[in-house]
Amino acid sequence: MTTKTLLGKVNTQKIGEKPVVILPIKLWQVIEDKLEELEMFNSKSFRRKIAKARKEKTLYSSREARKMLAV
Repeated sequence: MTTKTLLGKVNTQKIGEKPVVILPIKLWQVIEDKLEELEMFNSKSFRRKIAKARKEKTLYSSREARKMLAV
């Protein structure tokens, strides 16, 4: 979803003296997800952890993975 389409779905109203932006919940969730992704990709520690995980060649069976994740 582009910024232009996001802005097309935004409604503004005034409550008292101040303008208020009203968004549908689904649209807000899309924006939140994009912000979280942006924060993750801008995080140096996150990038280091990804690089480390990519170098790691340890394979786990589904049983081991479930045990580690406590599923």
